Amino acid sequence: MPSVPSSPAHAEAPATLSSGWPESGTALWLLTAAWTGAGIVLWLTFPMTATYLLPLCVVAPLAWHWAKEQRLRRHPVSAVTAAFALAGLYLLINACWSQSPPSAFAAVALLFVIVVVLHAVLHTLPELDATPLRAMAVGTLAGLAVGGVLLCSEIFSEQALRRLLMRLVPQLQPSPLHFEVQGPQARLMPYLPNFNVSVLTLLFWPAALIVFRLGLMHRLKWGVLAAAAVAAVTVFASEHATSKVALTGAAAVYALYLAWPRIARRLVIAGWMTATLLVVPIVGLLYGLGMHRADWLAESARHRVVIWGFTSQQVAKAPFLGVGIGTARALHDARSPDTPRAPGTKFQLETGRHSHNAYLQVWYEAGAMGALMLLGLGLLILRGLKEFPPAVEPHLAATFVAGALLAATSYSIWAPWLMASLAMACVFAGLGAALPAGAGARENAAPVSS
Repeated sequence: MPSVPSSPAHAEAPATLSSGWPESGTALWLLTAAWTGAGIVLWLTFPMTATYLLPLCVVAPLAWHWAKEQRLRRHPVSAVTAAFALAGLYLLINACWSQSPPSAFAAVALLFVIVVVLHAVLHTLPELDATPLRAMAVGTLAGLAVGGVLLCSEIFSEQALRRLLMRLVPQLQPSPLHFEVQGPQARLMPYLPNFNVSVLTLLFWPAALIVFRLGLMHRLKWGVLAAAAVAAVTVFASEHATSKVALTGAAAVYALYLAWPRIARRLVIAGWMTATLLVVPIVGLLYGLGMHRADWLAESARHRVVIWGFTSQQVAKAPFLGVGIGTARALHDARSPDTPRAPGTKFQLETGRHSHNAYLQVWYEAGAMGALMLLGLGLLILRGLKEFPPAVEPHLAATFVAGALLAATSYSIWAPWLMASLAMACVFAGLGAALPAGAGARENAAPVSS
């Protein structure tokens, strides 16, 4: 995630939790908390709204900053922001040879929106007083509690809420492909909440950071642990294997940061370099070893191996600049029913709607140039994490790893809801980092040794 500028005011001795509650302007405080909480509930319940919710993330921070300063401050462009903008300019050119220009240019436009939102919010949050920051933090946790309970009930009730909404609003009924017939009844496919589970996975570590900074582990220890357990159970009871891997991997990185931060940093950097630079030969090797015929793998995993193997072979056709973002989906939609199948399987040899691997998709559609830009962006972000206090860095690193793993085997990296969701995870991680430390969240202000 992009680094949040440090704020001298927030490096002071830890305050008590009560210092963040409003002595005046209670209505505005409650409005801010309600605004933030409602956005979280909407995002968790309807992930596709992330594209519309992302620009609204600037409202509360900029409104409070304006109320305090009576002006909006211009901030210098950071290295991460400049790198994002440069990547956007390259992708704008790359979109010109895409076989799906509308979706390609839409993805680039959203990327520039993300750059503007993150630049504005992540520079503004550290400049705010404790009162608005804690209003947003309380709203975040309240919204996550409500949305998390709704999602948990969906997982364990065979999507009762979705079925209710379908009866009230028939237009919400999914395609017949998303039903399975069991006797006389049609049942919603259990993978439908996967988008929601992905959002919960992205929010887990920013929420943990907010809890830590508010000092809630000391005041509400068992309540916090129960909420974390409910979130983890929801993820692991779902059908989304990628979220399970992302949550587990991020937890491992978090624990490693607490024990051996120097080793943890190096391992995360090594993992990022491997994912961005070596993904093509790695997935090609998996296909060459016949993993798509391994009976012990789930069918969806075997299908991914076929997609990865075929896509890795196509990279050589446009190795430097790629075939254009969004091209895989266009080719998939235009494929012939007679397309050959991988030997010994029922899976067609094609790229699929996307690569089911963001790093491979970048290589295929944006070429080596895009992959090197992605590598550089990640390294800049990881380097920036070292500037945060030792108690904050593990949460931010876990957020980064959760997003990186979530993109590794699931959705298209150009999916608008996913792009916006990754950016919103950065926003709420930035909120947690900007909070003044509460009671019980004491931290060593000395820099972390590299």
